[in-house]
Amino acid sequence: MRRRPAPRLAGALALLLAGCAEVTRPAPAPPPADLVAGVPDPARAAIAAAASAFADRGAGLLDRPAAAAQAAAQLEYATEAFATDPRWATLSEGVRREMLLARTELRDAIGLDAAAPSRAAVSALLGAARALRAGDRGRAAASLAPPLFRPGGEGSIARLADTGPLPQVANATALAQLATARLEADERSGSTQMRERSVGIGGVGLARDPAGY
Repeated sequence: MRRRPAPRLAGALALLLAGCAEVTRPAPAPPPADLVAGVPDPARAAIAAAASAFADRGAGLLDRPAAAAQAAAQLEYATEAFATDPRWATLSEGVRREMLLARTELRDAIGLDAAAPSRAAVSALLGAARALRAGDRGRAAASLAPPLFRPGGEGSIARLADTGPLPQVANATALAQLATARLEADERSGSTQMRERSVGIGGVGLARDPAGY
């Protein structure tokens, strides 16, 4: 008769397997270069930009379809990063849930397929934003083609130009920006404390440099 592993052993095995899964999970794909330019932490920068764009329930995006497409791409990227990137594993489930609800609200407002892969959505929205900034509405309309967008084309540009009020998006992006800022502060605090411990600040005294300094 085969013995079952003891509860402690079973728990350890489960943690080990979870750790292996984390190690083997592929790294998140780098964002497109123009999602948020020149920043070391694209998800945090994307949510900060989206929070600013969608403040006041998105009223500042009225008649600005290029800006709306850019902000929508940033929200899409940040939401996916928070859900899948181990870098954000400590972000609260409440923040993730609010962001998913915000993505649903925004997709419905701009006519983006609810089941669309996030990467495809980001690519299409940024393509439209680039084209609109360049004054090429034809290329922008082609980026917003069905079945990914409805009605697609010029109709989808019109929806980006007037998304209507987006209260969930405004609230969730503001909440996520605050949460990521707190995490950054905690990380910095933890790094500082670790450096202090390594040189003995408040403890056993300063460690001497091998060269004698």
